[in-house]
Amino acid sequence: MAGDSNMTYLLFGTLVGIVLGINIAFLYHRFFGSRGKVEDKLRAEIRELERRLRQKDDYIARAIKSIKEEEQARRKELAK
Repeated sequence: MAGDSNMTYLLFGTLVGIVLGINIAFLYHRFFGSRGKVEDKLRAEIRELERRLRQKDDYIARAIKSIKEEEQARRKELAK
């Protein structure tokens, strides 16, 4: 009789452990597994913003160079 109740407790404890383990695994994946996806998305966005910033700097440098060239051309025209 005592062996049967011990076996019942063992079976019940095992089932409870399996259910809790599945729940913990699900919650872990939900909170920490998705963090990697969010981080990847943010890193991609950062790379895109850095690329756009470099492109903007390049446009500004081209504009400054163009203005200087136009100014030099204008000075040459006035010197004639």
